[in-house]
Amino acid sequence: MNGLEKFHIGRSINFERTLQKQIRDRYRKNPAGQAEFVQLIEKLIYALSEKPCPSPPLGHLEPWPKGTKCAGWELWKLEFKMPQISRGAAGQGRLIYLINSAIKEVVLVWIYTHAEFKKRPPDNNLRSVILAIIESSEIMSKKNNSANERNADREEKEVGEK
Repeated sequence: MNGLEKFHIGRSINFERTLQKQIRDRYRKNPAGQAEFVQLIEKLIYALSEKPCPSPPLGHLEPWPKGTKCAGWELWKLEFKMPQISRGAAGQGRLIYLINSAIKEVVLVWIYTHAEFKKRPPDNNLRSVILAIIESSEIMSKKNNSANERNADREEKEVGEK
């Protein structure tokens, strides 16, 4: 990967919920398809950790739902083929995710098919999920900064004592 730092991948509660829904609804009676789907999602997640901004048609920027745009974050949609599903719109998978390049973080937001939502989930639903993710990310970022400051203070103390 040319020595570049990978992006951290966070899985929102909503992503986990919608992932389980896809497995239950699309692959309940197809264990081979389910295994292939889970493997595909893991490959996509790994790819996002290395290159979170894939070129179209695989991925593209999405417009923010009204009232959710947050400095430092981008909203993306990834499009992929659902394994072993040949029925039209149900075979077109979508993954909505957030990217914060400054802190090297990707947060998986929602996974669905074109059959469920023609474009994407309703803005009201997407808005509440995104705001919760960004709020919790800011809280985690502040906690991490405080922990890093405490560790730096301890290291300074230890160096001073030597």
